[in-house]
Amino acid sequence: MTLILAFDTSASGFSVALLADKKILSKTVISESGKQSELLIPEIEKILLQNKIWYQNLGLIATTNGPGSFTGTRIGLSAARTLKLSTNLPLILVNSCEAIAYKYREKSEKVFVLLDAKAGDFFYAEYGKQPDLARLEDLHQIFPKEKFFLCGSGKKIAAEILEKENYDFEMSQEEDEIEADLIALLALEKFTKNNKDSENLEPIYLRAPRITERKK
Repeated sequence: MTLILAFDTSASGFSVALLADKKILSKTVISESGKQSELLIPEIEKILLQNKIWYQNLGLIATTNGPGSFTGTRIGLSAARTLKLSTNLPLILVNSCEAIAYKYREKSEKVFVLLDAKAGDFFYAEYGKQPDLARLEDLHQIFPKEKFFLCGSGKKIAAEILEKENYDFEMSQEEDEIEADLIALLALEKFTKNNKDSENLEPIYLRAPRITERKK
């Protein structure tokens, strides 16, 4: 049995899950914005204590490395690296797009994720491939002509464009939030397949941060 600690901080809130192989032992979602730095580790340790285990009992750590919020992604990766260094546990990184698409991987041969990155930008990826960045006016160019499944926070915006151009697609009817338990399952699959942890522990940043000048 492998105990997996998984968490995501790439959006405004965060989620944490503890699994024993494929069984969910605990799962918490904190929707309050901007609390990742303050509450992530306390929430992790709360879950561990509730299950009467500690870090040394874990077998695997998993988190997301973006794309998403610059600050949130940085917080999650920093916590994951610290845990890896202190425990010597394997760490598996999952990108935000595959974390969402994982739930729908059997819906179609082609599953596409589109995340609204605001200001006319979108993060997108076909399941199994690396994320990229697209502008609103370019969305019709990134999807295939054959039938595909579409999910993610930007799906409704894309659907309006794709329907006008008669693309053949099915769309998720759910909110498509990143779920820590699915991160754990995907990470376990990756680790089982390769029997090694992620080599590249850097975040996926697809655009430069937008810095607003402080008002005087």
